[in-house]
Amino acid sequence: MITRILIPALLALTLTGCVCRQQSSLTTDTLMKQASAGPLSVAQAQLLTDNDAAFLSKLRMIQGAQSSIEMMYYIYSDDQSSSVLTKALLDATRRGVKVKLLVDYQTNYKELDLFSTMEQEGNGSLQVRFYNRPTRNIIKDAVYLTMGCSGEKTAQYSNNCSAEKFAAIDTLFAGESINGKAAAEQNISNLNVGNSGLFLSGLYAKRGDVMALAVQSGQQIDMKSLQGGASATPGQKEQLKQLGKIYWESKTGAPFQKLTTNAELFFAFALYGGQLNPIKETVTSLLPVERKFSPEERRDWDHLTDYLHHKLLLVDRRELQMGGRNVENSYHMHPNPLTSKYVFMDTDLHATLAQGGDAVGEAFDSLWNFDTMVATLADVRRHAPNDFVAAMKHAEKKCLGSGGTEGHDLCVKTELQGGGESLDERMADCRKNMDENARAYNQEYLPTLPQQPAPGFTVDSGSVLAYLENLPFNKALPPEKRQRTAGALAGEESAGGKNIHDIWLRELPTLCAAATPATPKRLVLHNAYFFPAANLIHGLSRMVNGDYDCSNVTVTVLTNSIQTTDLSVVNLAARHSLKAFTEFYQQQGNPTRRAKFDYFEYQARPDTPLSLHSKVSLFGDDIAIGSANADVRSFMMDSNNVMLLRNAPGLVKEYLAFLQPLLDDPTRTKNLNDYFATTPRDVILQEDLATFRLILAKYGVDKKLKEGEQQKIETRFVQMLGDVYELTKGSIDTAGSNRSRRENQNKFDEEFKPI
Repeated sequence: MITRILIPALLALTLTGCVCRQQSSLTTDTLMKQASAGPLSVAQAQLLTDNDAAFLSKLRMIQGAQSSIEMMYYIYSDDQSSSVLTKALLDATRRGVKVKLLVDYQTNYKELDLFSTMEQEGNGSLQVRFYNRPTRNIIKDAVYLTMGCSGEKTAQYSNNCSAEKFAAIDTLFAGESINGKAAAEQNISNLNVGNSGLFLSGLYAKRGDVMALAVQSGQQIDMKSLQGGASATPGQKEQLKQLGKIYWESKTGAPFQKLTTNAELFFAFALYGGQLNPIKETVTSLLPVERKFSPEERRDWDHLTDYLHHKLLLVDRRELQMGGRNVENSYHMHPNPLTSKYVFMDTDLHATLAQGGDAVGEAFDSLWNFDTMVATLADVRRHAPNDFVAAMKHAEKKCLGSGGTEGHDLCVKTELQGGGESLDERMADCRKNMDENARAYNQEYLPTLPQQPAPGFTVDSGSVLAYLENLPFNKALPPEKRQRTAGALAGEESAGGKNIHDIWLRELPTLCAAATPATPKRLVLHNAYFFPAANLIHGLSRMVNGDYDCSNVTVTVLTNSIQTTDLSVVNLAARHSLKAFTEFYQQQGNPTRRAKFDYFEYQARPDTPLSLHSKVSLFGDDIAIGSANADVRSFMMDSNNVMLLRNAPGLVKEYLAFLQPLLDDPTRTKNLNDYFATTPRDVILQEDLATFRLILAKYGVDKKLKEGEQQKIETRFVQMLGDVYELTKGSIDTAGSNRSRRENQNKFDEEFKPI
């Protein structure tokens, strides 16, 4: 991005119709102003590309902790390797170490009982919090959907009923306070009225049937009584039994089936952008027509799935590990019988800091204490108790293999009549599961590892590090004045908290300015998901159209193919953006000033189920490792963290030496430049539609659609891909005005942010 000093000059050039060709340098001072922590210096550091080496490094860090452990993860699982880490965390608390773990709400709600177990076992020394709690507006809508009306007003959507419910909700929420502050000022709530908590538990557990039950049953069951202590009283057991009975009686009803089907389709299409994301159709269409959404309320629903995408382990505020890896077998093992479908190729940075660890810890605290979005486990159990969802999960697990649909249903129905397990019993199950999983790792997997894990890439001792974050607030403001931000306008990345992308954009002209015939430079994006936000697409276009002299720069993108990715929608959308960019390169590129572009994809290998998950960016002499993908979601929705390293020539050389053999091996990667240059978009579109149909069949979505619905969804899918193509063209077209390009960029980012 262009610094504030240059904005007047840029404006003047734009008004006079000139093409801006100024190149600015990303100085270390500018870099550190955008950083959450820095400059950091290292006593020793290395990049870890081997899964076992990365896991054992984390385990050693936790085992050696003396005072504090601070962690942030998108996924924190309960499988074998994760259980070993969890037991190590609990051992650390017994040594007096304080542990804080921040996880994503959407992804980890299903493990709520595990986290309660960890807190209990940690005996006050271990705390877990959830990121992106439901806002007050969302909880109020959940209350409306699940509360009944009195007497003759029971028709859910009659005018009298709606008015009564709106009035009741206003009264209920008026005086709520949380942590001594008015809940309304923070746009949060812990209220659970009617079946609102049951509805939210279904939403976060991705159980359309539970959401439907909450809406259909209204206030027949008082879920508030389930907010008590860990032990279920006989009365609470009866509540769960009664809810199970109503569930089964409702299951065959048309309203229940319709709500369930719509919710299941929502979960199936939740990653397919605005065209196929029916969250408002599924949830907000149940609200009365007189319910008018304010901009803030629309924002809350649109950003319901803003994920905590940080990956960070910080020990004693002097040793850290961060990168792309979550806490799950797929990231911490090589393929073996304990892993699931995907095993990820990833990259972590492990560093012992000589300077700056406290600043990284303070950055952690800024998110940990951001009450507007962060909930304690006690908060979660107040506004979204998981008791019925847990009872359903327990019953279904016990009834596996019961013999056909009828036998399974009868078994589940019988189990639900038992009222489910209490929280104490569920936590006992978690402890048993943790012990069994840790034993499996230590006895079945660990002995198969080589004595010495694969070595990493050494970071130069004189390196300077900057810790960058995409945050849900403007970090320049003091904590008491910070308000949640949602997305960012193109060109205003920093104000929207998108500091990583701000620096990425500043790196591009800096790279081109430093490149000469004698010292050519490379931009490498080795990234799992390549579907760039429109501001990055525009930045890349300026490396082509002559705005920057990038004639001595080679751009290399290496990402997953549809065959290797775990998120095929990213590739399906990106293909149409790549087609538009390739046409721009051919038609509007400046042959004497443009960079050379190469686009590679990993190829599926029958001998191994590996999928790329790394997020490594090389900007000439700078290298960045972290959690941020080169996609729209990372810019518009998710939090992320990246470490950018300067003055590390040895590391850059070593990493390029690791990468080049992959690019040269046609059995590992494939260059698709010619494909996008010569294949008509209509052909690409038909290929993608065929892939989309296979995806529908793979997940059984096609069987849940009514007659004519699949055609409607396919039409919307094609329209989505058309929007990708047209908005990419509009975002970079040199024939358009700067204003029109910005409008297209913002529209692109807004429409495709869920992908």
